[in-house]
Amino acid sequence: MREFVSEKPLAGALSGEPEKRPISAAAPAEELEEWLGDPDVEANSLSFARSLELDEREELPADGIGRVRAFGFHRYFVPDWLGGDLRSTEELLMLTRVIARRDMNVAVSESTQIWMMLAWIGGDAGQRAQWASTVLRGGVVPCLAYSEPGHGADLAANELVATPDDGQYVLTGEKWPINRGRTSTHVVLLGATGDDGVPAKRKQSMFLVDRSRVVSGEVTGVPRVPTYGLRGCDISGVSFDDARVDASARLGAEGEGLELSLRGLLITRTLCTGLSLGTGDTMLRTVGGFLAGRTLYDGPASEIPYVTESLANAYLSLLVAECESLVAMRGLHLYTEEFSVWGNAAKVQVARLVDFAGKALARTLGARYYMRAAEHVGIFQKMLRDGAVVSVFDGSEPVCLDSITQQLAALAKSHGRPRDEDWSTLYDLRAELPPFQPARVSVFGRGRDATFASLPALIDRLAGLAPSAGCDEERLTALRTRAGELRERLDALYTRFQDLRRAPAATPSASTKTTPPRLMRLAEDLCALHAKVAALGIWLHNRDHLDAFFADGAWLEAALAREQVHQYEVGDLDPRTARTLFDRMNSQREKHEFFSLRTMRQAAPGTHEAHEARHGADRPASAA
Repeated sequence: MREFVSEKPLAGALSGEPEKRPISAAAPAEELEEWLGDPDVEANSLSFARSLELDEREELPADGIGRVRAFGFHRYFVPDWLGGDLRSTEELLMLTRVIARRDMNVAVSESTQIWMMLAWIGGDAGQRAQWASTVLRGGVVPCLAYSEPGHGADLAANELVATPDDGQYVLTGEKWPINRGRTSTHVVLLGATGDDGVPAKRKQSMFLVDRSRVVSGEVTGVPRVPTYGLRGCDISGVSFDDARVDASARLGAEGEGLELSLRGLLITRTLCTGLSLGTGDTMLRTVGGFLAGRTLYDGPASEIPYVTESLANAYLSLLVAECESLVAMRGLHLYTEEFSVWGNAAKVQVARLVDFAGKALARTLGARYYMRAAEHVGIFQKMLRDGAVVSVFDGSEPVCLDSITQQLAALAKSHGRPRDEDWSTLYDLRAELPPFQPARVSVFGRGRDATFASLPALIDRLAGLAPSAGCDEERLTALRTRAGELRERLDALYTRFQDLRRAPAATPSASTKTTPPRLMRLAEDLCALHAKVAALGIWLHNRDHLDAFFADGAWLEAALAREQVHQYEVGDLDPRTARTLFDRMNSQREKHEFFSLRTMRQAAPGTHEAHEARHGADRPASAA
């Protein structure tokens, strides 16, 4: 596995221990930043000005998509063991973050490449090799065709029919709404192959259809629909009219489609967090920069205490969101079979952290939020609209929460069972990861979740810490108290679950989806606790080699003190902590670094997009 090595020595490395070589997932992201240039330079393909212009015209950003493809972004969706550049999902997270901070229309349009992941999950060796070769040649623009107009998330009720016929399948039906429905070259779809005697969960099969290789019949695009955000995306559909495809287009066995779809969604939901991190970065950077340069009451508007704390809280939310995302990415390598809860929790909580902060920033921005002038503030409004889609697609928030409720019984049964494991590889950002094996993902993790399972070990590690210059005994005591509360809240959550199970049955409903709202609330609470444990683990295993701001732990104490980790109110933060967070945010903004626990550079001001050849630029690339 490739390893990016920092040229800087580790600060505060423990004496007497062999030094770990840090893996820097920032390296490809920083390279992409240079390739794309400063988004404030209007001439760049992915500039804010061009993004806003195309969005107003509801036009697909073809130049931006082509620019990202020329970098070789599509290669990061093919695992290295199939010849691609996907070595670490953390790298893919950071690359997505780079694109999403500029234009979500480009990020969402081109990230449809992720659906080729289903070939690595459900395909045989021959299919994997074939599709990997096609993707690496730049010849695939896939779309995911699961949804149907009358069924939404109820995939088992889908009506598109895939009729087997002499070594082929005949596809008839319509899928809508989907991304890249009209402009895709390939379609990943679910089609009913079973008759009425087959259980609903075994009726659907999965197909990966190359439109150019349809034997007969028609595959046509369904007109796009106007949308609240992502106005430049091809949100449309695709229709099949007696379209014949070879049987080799089927992934997995007949009737395995629903299971494969759910396995794929657990991965893609996790990777959605990069989109939220990207939009969150631009929203905070835009508002922070605008208010720092605006004079009110004889000083910068950002220095008004209410504004200072608002910006500090939004920054803190991004740090927690990053912790949850990083732990999830590492877990995809280490604990792939345990993602039935993990993937859902990461998607829900990261989107909540960013969405809540975005709305709070809109209030802080004041009247400027309502103005559509062609100034920088306009990109904030666009990011707020576009970023909201993350909680909707790849399974909406209620769908993800419902999936968690279905597994609470198994989680409760496993809770408290000790796991004697070394959790350092999960949390230590320097630790090398094993190759990513998406085929190992399981629909049902049997109650296992490595993040929650690590909590007792994290509490023990915290108990053994000695005070330091920045993290004195008072803060350590506060952190130990908060960590203990995490364990108590997790215990209480499962007690509440058992009480709800013994409660009288709910009032009969006409729907077959009968999940009680109180169980959904438990799932919400579980997601919040998951993010807090992730933040605690990241801090404990990296404080000896990251900077003083990170090691001091004031940010962590503030995060753990939040009742619901994504929510905050004015006056919640200690003034000193608010100032520390605000100063750190301002420092990273002024240095043109991502808002992150680590140092990750953004394109320098005034930088034009690069034109020199790079490793992906000589391959055929198409934005269509």
